[in-house]
Amino acid sequence: MIKIPELLIPLIDALHSNGATAVIVGGYIRDTILGENSKDIDIEVYNISTYEAMIGILKPFGNLNLVGKSFGVLKMDLEGYDIDFSLPRIETKISPGHKGFDVTLDSKLPFTEAAKRRDFTINSIGYDIQSGSILDPYNGILDLKNKKLTYVNKDTFVEDPLRIFRALQFSARFELTCSLELIDLCRYIADNDLITELPKERIYEEFLKLLLKAQKPSIGFMLFKTFNLLRFFPQLSNITNDFKYLDNMANLKTNDPKTDVILMLSVLVFDFKTLDEAELFLHKFLDEKFIIEEVLNFYTHKDILDQISSPITNYTINLLSTKINIKNMLLIHEAREMNYEDIKNRAIKLDVFTCKPKPLIMGRDLIFMGLMPSELFTDILDTLYDAQLQELFLDHENAMIWLSEYLKEIKHH
Repeated sequence: MIKIPELLIPLIDALHSNGATAVIVGGYIRDTILGENSKDIDIEVYNISTYEAMIGILKPFGNLNLVGKSFGVLKMDLEGYDIDFSLPRIETKISPGHKGFDVTLDSKLPFTEAAKRRDFTINSIGYDIQSGSILDPYNGILDLKNKKLTYVNKDTFVEDPLRIFRALQFSARFELTCSLELIDLCRYIADNDLITELPKERIYEEFLKLLLKAQKPSIGFMLFKTFNLLRFFPQLSNITNDFKYLDNMANLKTNDPKTDVILMLSVLVFDFKTLDEAELFLHKFLDEKFIIEEVLNFYTHKDILDQISSPITNYTINLLSTKINIKNMLLIHEAREMNYEDIKNRAIKLDVFTCKPKPLIMGRDLIFMGLMPSELFTDILDTLYDAQLQELFLDHENAMIWLSEYLKEIKHH
């Protein structure tokens, strides 16, 4: 039996009392069988007259998001659970692109037919809540047991080219072996350029799951070659370490998603030949400017730790903190099996391990000293900040004394 959250019981009872049958499908069932927690619950509702009827039954229990109306989907956020209620449907490909489907809703559709549109057998398992029975028409449980990833329906699998990237991330997350038949279908998608139908954001969603949810993302990245995807991502051909450093980084994650994706991508592009190559790769699936800039900054400074000469001075470490986040750069190098313990200890002692020092002198201080705002402000502030990094003063009071002397000197000259 599949255990369901207590908070769902009143909703399910309401559906049942109105003659509907509620079946939990997809990822929640898969994850529960694997012993993993999940906050995403998809429920297919059978034997209900219309989409509007489903709204009427569920509306008293929480705010409904109707954005999925064309697909017969209602979304509800309930105490931290993301719940999708949907009507069984048949999807027919009518045009290119991820939206090129004609959708037919049919609440009388047999579960076997409804599950046929799903991508992989491990995602086609259902749980009939009322009867307490597992519905597994495509042997997904057996495939989970045998650590096998394969498709549900050969003909419909290739209609959504995103499934090639879903195969990458599922293989890695659950450490599954792709069936030969699945490999052939993924190669068909790649060889026929079907992924060019996909918008970047959909590809990026799957990259995120591969990078952030897998303990061994190397499994997924090794499949880029197997699936003939390297012609779309030729930069990955330059990786000579079998992506093992990515697996190391997966075990060093900070649990801050944005930081972790920056670190994972930084490790990934570290062996690319040029900065332009790294930038080109990132732009193929990513539009988030901040993440791209941070990854490219780490790439630009990837050798900076090796260039620090001994003995290491405070100024060297302070200056380093203005160029990179030292903690994150050391995590990247740790993933690459390199140790810089001296730099770490010095940065922690100087309180610049996670951020650069805040300037002790600001523009308002220059105005206080009688200067009018001008183009010289930037040069003066840069000089003062560098002096601060050299520890020529350690607090604001002494910084102002140093500034006064400096202004006398430049006035004299």
